Amino acid sequence: MHDQNDDSNLTVRSQAKRLLAGLQLFKEVVLDFANVETIGHSFADEVFRVFVNGHPDVKISFVNANDDVQKMIRRAQGT
Repeated sequence: MHDQNDDSNLTVRSQAKRLLAGLQLFKEVVLDFANVETIGHSFADEVFRVFVNGHPDVKISFVNANDDVQKMIRRAQGT
């Protein structure tokens, strides 16, 4: 059974919304995916498409993402 509160797996849109709360106040945000094994499509979509499109003045980048996480991010970005 999957525990949605497991920090190594960020899968749902509500987790992304909690992460993003207040980030529109910044010009640049760096997300550190160290120890994150997977992210789900809904999480990636909320962060890297919905939030980015809704807040074009905020630059979001990421570090320490494994291959699976990077693949999901690129998919959400449409690249």
